[in-house]
Amino acid sequence: GGLSTPEDFRPFRETIGLGGSEPPVDLVISTPAAFAPFGIKPKYIDMFADISTLVVDEADMLLDGGYIRPLEDVMIGFRRADKLDSSHDVPRTQNVFVAATLPDMGVRSVDAYLQKKFPYAQRVAMAGMHNAKHYGLRERTLWIEEEENRDRMLRLVDLLNKPTTEGGLEGEKVMVFLNSVDDVDGAYGALKRAGIAVVPYHAKIALRDRTANLDRFRRYGAAEPGEDAAAVLVCTDLASRGLDIPGVTAVVQLQFAGNVVSHLHRMGRCGRAGQRNGRGIVFYDQKQRELIEVVRAAETQQERMVLEGDVQELEQDGAKVKSAFSRKRGFSKKRKKLRKQGDEQ
Repeated sequence: GGLSTPEDFRPFRETIGLGGSEPPVDLVISTPAAFAPFGIKPKYIDMFADISTLVVDEADMLLDGGYIRPLEDVMIGFRRADKLDSSHDVPRTQNVFVAATLPDMGVRSVDAYLQKKFPYAQRVAMAGMHNAKHYGLRERTLWIEEEENRDRMLRLVDLLNKPTTEGGLEGEKVMVFLNSVDDVDGAYGALKRAGIAVVPYHAKIALRDRTANLDRFRRYGAAEPGEDAAAVLVCTDLASRGLDIPGVTAVVQLQFAGNVVSHLHRMGRCGRAGQRNGRGIVFYDQKQRELIEVVRAAETQQERMVLEGDVQELEQDGAKVKSAFSRKRGFSKKRKKLRKQGDEQ
């Protein structure tokens, strides 16, 4: 990433078939910012015409906020290529947008954007998309109302030292989420002083150190983990996407997520690849109680409908959770609206 023009990185341009002796590759993995300079210059139209498929992973994030501009620059290159005269016999590029969550409330939502830009797109989605409870959780989420950070930390340390037979997390592979870098650093220091094998993960940690920390956490539970393996990763939402860490058995939100998207992505870090062995623990305060009640009610309703096999009702009830989706506004500003919707139903 960080290229200002394609000329800044000649080896990359040669590797993908724009010159040089290296054969062209079959697959290019890139950030939008790194590829955008190619898209806005017409002279690279032949390169885009030769690309059969564009895959945008984490589409709900890349089509929102500061990420959307470079991605749209990339798509300019593909649109130019698609407009080539039909006599050139150039097939149109297939666009694939992949997301675990797809906010669809409002005319400026990600879903509305995709419908406008790609009105004939086919949608493939699992029935469980946007469900209040992640399918990888083996039991109901444990919700703990605790006001003070110190009390939350004491409760967490107690859980980490308590055997699983007594409802604790001893020996489990745990991700602990907080909402800011400073809070992650504070929690990391407290857990380390308590004798917990823990590593931090957030954007202000140097990439090399961040990668090393992730490796220590990843190795925990492996056949040969090494002496420095860490059972706990304390992190910001930077770790809620794009990481596939095997064997995570518990997700703790020491601070409740700021929006539904973050909540679902956090809880989705455990019980992955079809495994139903995850546990979820969420701490919250009195100000968040009303919203927590809405989320818990949706989770309970989902469980009932799954047990009864009422798939149609499950899809309808999903609207309760979908209505809370907003990257622009947090949970707190949705609280009254959610309560009103619940009363009407």
